[in-house]
Amino acid sequence: MSSEKSSPGGDNQGEIEVKVGTKNFKTNKVTKQGTPVVPMWNAQMPTVDLSAGAGFPVLSKAEHAVVWQPPTREDGAYNHYACLINHKGKFYAMWGNHPLGEDAPGQRVLYATSDAWGKWSEAKELFPAPGPVLPRTEKGIHLKPDRWAVIDDVLYAITYVHGAKVYPIARTVNEKGEFGQPFLVENLPDGGKLPVYMQDLASATAPPIGIRLRNWYRENDQISWWAADTWGVLRTAIDSHKLIESFIYRAKDGGLVLMLRDWGTSQNPVHDNRMYVSFNDGAGGWGIPYPTDIPDSPSRAQAISSGDGTVLLIGNQNAYSFDQALYLDRDPITVSVSKDGYKFDCVYALRIDAPKKYRFAGIKGRNLGYAYPSSIILNGWLYTLYSVGKEDMAITRVPLIALGL
Repeated sequence: MSSEKSSPGGDNQGEIEVKVGTKNFKTNKVTKQGTPVVPMWNAQMPTVDLSAGAGFPVLSKAEHAVVWQPPTREDGAYNHYACLINHKGKFYAMWGNHPLGEDAPGQRVLYATSDAWGKWSEAKELFPAPGPVLPRTEKGIHLKPDRWAVIDDVLYAITYVHGAKVYPIARTVNEKGEFGQPFLVENLPDGGKLPVYMQDLASATAPPIGIRLRNWYRENDQISWWAADTWGVLRTAIDSHKLIESFIYRAKDGGLVLMLRDWGTSQNPVHDNRMYVSFNDGAGGWGIPYPTDIPDSPSRAQAISSGDGTVLLIGNQNAYSFDQALYLDRDPITVSVSKDGYKFDCVYALRIDAPKKYRFAGIKGRNLGYAYPSSIILNGWLYTLYSVGKEDMAITRVPLIALGL
């Protein structure tokens, strides 16, 4: 069921023409509030039977493996914010970790590696706790990993500091598991506080490699999950909804597409179960985002190109109704396919039937399902790293041929 409205009176009557960023659209869909909807969904809508795949074809050729499960609560029973890369034939996974709950003070970053499918190293600390480890009810500095980057054949892990302004730091990681010293990717913002292990920095100015990493995003069609004003990203939509967790991709015609999710939690369900979008021709800035007809649970999503212009949207596109402020379990995790980057024509359930309970109780800020994917395409396979109930880390791979590619 959808709450979208279409104007009556014929095929073209009632159409609205709207400019979204640098792209013009015609639409006869509006939200419950009356805001024009950018039409991007040609696929079937999900059904209410979420844990069985929400009515989408289940990818039977998908293979699943555990990356890491915390042995004890003290090892960190909250695990989330997946980041995946393959560098020189080895997979690297990193994620945020805390013993008490989501984004609590002292949240650190762990990582693990793999040389063969399904076999992962023990998790190790990549970025230690930046300050005191405290319950989620307290305020304090914490870390959220952003992504991996490679410059001059050197691997860098980039994470963002939160709770003491918001800014990125990074360090090198080599094949032997050795790390370089953490450094700033941007200048420390006014009023910003450094992690305890960076407080002896001689300068609050980002070094040259930090500037190169900041430029790396633009050069590789990437954007931070927390991009805002300094990236030219508006986080308030045309309908005044608050947006979070931005990502971009390049469509088949070369245009750039920015997507964000509507903000909402189970305690504060103010979202409308839609993805939001803006468009950029590669020269101008991002315009104000508009709602789309792409369903969303809500959760963070990601889009990647297969190389021939086909775009894969990996997320939780399982909301069966718009404009109802539903907060749905992030099950299934889905892959939506677009041949041009503007219209998504088919959807697959990548993994279904998530655990219905946690192994460790009392950890704050978690919810059930498979969420916050980080995907790469390698040697004819789609690899996707994600959290399971924000408690464990898992990975799935599926051959591209199973997606019709």
